[in-house]
Amino acid sequence: MARAEMGARAVLRELAGADCPTCEAGTLVRERYKGNRAVVCDECETPRAQVWR
Repeated sequence: MARAEMGARAVLRELAGADCPTCEAGTLVRERYKGNRAVVCDECETPRAQVWR
């Protein structure tokens, strides 16, 4: 696995479970956003980070 791939996974893992800074009501969860791996708010659906391949 490439070093950048490992770094991207670490970023998503670190953000998952945090409170959403956009709406302050939701929690960040790992899921797909527009076909990319991402961390998205489960309440307002705002993407906070996404990884392009």
